[in-house]
Amino acid sequence: KTVHPGRAWLRCAAMFVCTFALLPVTHAQLTEDRLDSTLRVDNANQTKRDAVHIIDNIWWVGHSKVGAFLITSAEGHILIDTTSTEQGAWTVESIVNAGFELTDIRYILNTHPHEEHMGGMAMFRKLVPHAELLASKETADVMATGGKTDFRYIAERDETDLFEPFIVDGLIRHGDKITVGDTTLVAHLTPGHTEGTTSWTTTATDNGRDYDVLIFGGMSASGADRAPLLDNDLYPEIAADFQQSFDYLRTLNCDVYLYPRASSIKLDEKIAEREQSDGRGNPFVDPEGCQRYINFYEARFQKQLAEEKAARR
Repeated sequence: KTVHPGRAWLRCAAMFVCTFALLPVTHAQLTEDRLDSTLRVDNANQTKRDAVHIIDNIWWVGHSKVGAFLITSAEGHILIDTTSTEQGAWTVESIVNAGFELTDIRYILNTHPHEEHMGGMAMFRKLVPHAELLASKETADVMATGGKTDFRYIAERDETDLFEPFIVDGLIRHGDKITVGDTTLVAHLTPGHTEGTTSWTTTATDNGRDYDVLIFGGMSASGADRAPLLDNDLYPEIAADFQQSFDYLRTLNCDVYLYPRASSIKLDEKIAEREQSDGRGNPFVDPEGCQRYINFYEARFQKQLAEEKAARR
């Protein structure tokens, strides 16, 4: 495993120069109105969903709006996120109905410690106590308090952000590798959305060709009312972390981009496109979409930052 060198790796990545231009909006969900960080994602009207085979050994498991990712192998599986406390049982059902055994899960990982994505962790710990639950130090600290030390909760005091607290089995550092069978996941600490946000990369094979997969850990600026980018005493480095994470993510190879929210990755649209293609190509292989995704959320971040700077005048 690689020793985490602190924030120096992000500062080095900041040297990566990228001129941003917001592309014409041609894809559902990532629309110009969503650049407004005060617009909240609608978590209502969630329904059960069968597991979705994304590519190779990667599956979306969860429900209609928020998911987790199951990476399978003959030697065991890796689960990234669990969905919420309330819908975690749907994630279990999704996994089992797809023909996979919970007892084969060897690692439970995380993107970021927000309840809708990982509130079901405590339940999974009881269902699969043998699985190692790993997280970044900053994320593990929040998990241990059930969300009470998350800077966004401290600012808002929204009780729906809380979950059953638990202690992780080990810590993830930048560059650490998790290997099960012939599958290896690499951890990339990409703070901003939360202090311990973690993105993951791996390789998937489709029709005899290898593709680089990037599972984003959370990139959205939450709005000045919930997470100000300037004068944020609860997270002073938030603006620098966001920008450095965007710069760093652009240095990663990305053919398939994933995130545990269906609307963000156009899950339903890509499922429909694949069904209509009669097996000719996989729409989840979308390197241009990956860069567009990063550009969109950086534009959202820059818009909030500009608004906060203007409000200072």
